[in-house]
Amino acid sequence: MDQFIQSILLPGLSQGAIYGLIAVAFAVLHLTTGVINFGHGQLVVLAPIVILLSAAAGVPVWLAFLLGFAALLLAALVTEVVAIRPFVQSGSAVSWILSTFGVSIVLTEILAIPAGGEATYFPFGIPSTPFTFLGVRVSWAELATLPVLLLVAAALLVFYRKTRVGRELRAVGQDVRGAEALGISRARASQITVLISAIIAAITGYLVASSQILMPNLGIFFLFYGFVAVSMGGMNSVPGAVIGGVVVGLVSQAAAVYIGPLFGNLAVFVLLVLVYVVRPHGIFGSRPVREV
Repeated sequence: MDQFIQSILLPGLSQGAIYGLIAVAFAVLHLTTGVINFGHGQLVVLAPIVILLSAAAGVPVWLAFLLGFAALLLAALVTEVVAIRPFVQSGSAVSWILSTFGVSIVLTEILAIPAGGEATYFPFGIPSTPFTFLGVRVSWAELATLPVLLLVAAALLVFYRKTRVGRELRAVGQDVRGAEALGISRARASQITVLISAIIAAITGYLVASSQILMPNLGIFFLFYGFVAVSMGGMNSVPGAVIGGVVVGLVSQAAAVYIGPLFGNLAVFVLLVLVYVVRPHGIFGSRPVREV
């Protein structure tokens, strides 16, 4: 049992929570705009890399964190203007897939210039030194991910259900023309949603940097798993994104341990296909309403 907990359960939940946070950010954006930002994976690693570069240049750590967060918000807002807003609830997926993938490529290349494409250790994160708890080797970085995911998801559910802004964002996602007729700005809704997803990216990036070696293209790896998680759970469902992320983490870790390291991706892909066969719109997703 201890071996199962240490080799599958803890790593699977820890990684699954990271995938879940990325999936939640996807779901938040898609809920309002109908767009999936394929540049989000690179936004996750943007702030930690900026923090490292700033600290290496002699900037105080607290200021480096502010600069990293500011760079993330700026990149997110620029992405919103050039790659997301023009396609809010447009009904055409090809345009925003190409535009947001383009953002991902541009961010990867920009981050690779100062980082030199090399792996880097992040010294300002949650302690990752393992310790023994109830006979199992764990670290605070591993233990923190799942509670953070649950807190973020709970905060979002309260925001969408209890606040006026949250209800307006949902209204834009359900009927953009009707929302605009009621005086709700499509552009403002898109900006707010992108800022929320950027905050989630900042949280995710800090957790990732605390437990893994940073690389400029690391976000592309998380992009794949996050997209699979939100596809499984349902594109517009925050709870679905949480469950999808955890399931993807556990399945990929179990496949890597019991079958082989190369079978993690394959197992996740097969699981996604099975979910699509049974529930084409995801476990918690709903069939989109078509206008006639």
